[in-house]
Amino acid sequence: MSKELDKKLQTLPKPKLREETKDVLHQAIMEHEKEKKHNAWLPKVRSAALFTVSIVAIALFSFILFTGSEGEAPRSSAPEEKYYENYVSYLQSIEVYDQIDADKAFIGNNGALGKYHGQVLPGKYYANGMELQTKEEQPMGIHMHYKVTEETSAKGFEKEVFHVSNLPWTITFNATAYFTFFTNGDYVTFDIDYYGENREYTLTRQQIEDLYGRDVKEFADNKDLWKEEVMEKTLQNEKKVQDFMQQIRVSNALSTDPEQVVTSSKEYVEVNGKKYLVPSDMHTPSIKAGGKEDFYSFSDMLYEFYDKGWGEQVQVARNFEMWETIKVSGELQSIEYDGTSNQTTFTFAPQQSHIMIFDGNLSAEYQAGDTLLFEFQFVPLIDESYEFVHLDYDSALLSGEELDINDYLIGE
Repeated sequence: MSKELDKKLQTLPKPKLREETKDVLHQAIMEHEKEKKHNAWLPKVRSAALFTVSIVAIALFSFILFTGSEGEAPRSSAPEEKYYENYVSYLQSIEVYDQIDADKAFIGNNGALGKYHGQVLPGKYYANGMELQTKEEQPMGIHMHYKVTEETSAKGFEKEVFHVSNLPWTITFNATAYFTFFTNGDYVTFDIDYYGENREYTLTRQQIEDLYGRDVKEFADNKDLWKEEVMEKTLQNEKKVQDFMQQIRVSNALSTDPEQVVTSSKEYVEVNGKKYLVPSDMHTPSIKAGGKEDFYSFSDMLYEFYDKGWGEQVQVARNFEMWETIKVSGELQSIEYDGTSNQTTFTFAPQQSHIMIFDGNLSAEYQAGDTLLFEFQFVPLIDESYEFVHLDYDSALLSGEELDINDYLIGE
């Protein structure tokens, strides 16, 4: 038996026999003991009977161990990470149809809403309860709560649904699903605790229907229309999704605190013919204590440069000053050596979300599944008289300098 299989079997939960199975085995053993007392002259026959019972018990044990009880997934098979070309292809793979009966498709049915919230839609691994607003004197709606932590079984894109690069698509997709498959409800609020930072987005039915230019309930009975209008014409159109997200952000800010809205136009600093976007007033440090973490994922490192006010990247980190360092940890997803350039390309999970190139052939030193810890420094993008920064690794890459992995790697 291979070590991997042996290790996998050792982690399996102890099998549990159903009560009826226990009764059958117990009865067979009791009958055997009874017959043995009265028929000592048939030892060979009874030994065969006992042997048969043992075989049945072993067979049942093996069956339960590898297939699970009725209605359960096989215990010996762990969920595998699926590969998707991009985030939209992941969304397209989600089966939103035939999840609930039509007579249960209304706001107020906790079971139906809970199924979409916790079992179907993106973010299900982080679902953290929900609230319904069904009072007649107020607009009817739902509040979906999520708590994003490192303690999750989610993999690939399922783990990164609320990362800034995927968030506009996630909330657009989820809101569209709720307003499509639930006949009532005026709004949906997504309340997201993202590693301790609270984010809240409210989308109305009217906003979603304006996005598609139709009553979205038309999608409920037409999978082809959903595919065409939602997946192809909308979610595959990055500008359309980002513009819609900006509209949501502004409308939410106006409804809570008008001072939060960025109303000024974008400003740029031009140096040597290149323009650099000046951060908005909303590009401020995290509300987390201290503003910094001990270790960051690659996606969170990139989020440091995301300006929520402008809805795009800027060359200024939210929580780090020039010359400070950041520790970044990532799981190596693939490694490939190019003999022509004598460089090795590292891609990191999930779904090859970040790529790094280093000099030399490193394919024998590292392998997929390794977790690597890097330390990068925020260095001037232009010079110290400007606030713009980038990582020292990016500086070396852009300038064609040597890319020695040992200059950045601090642990495995």
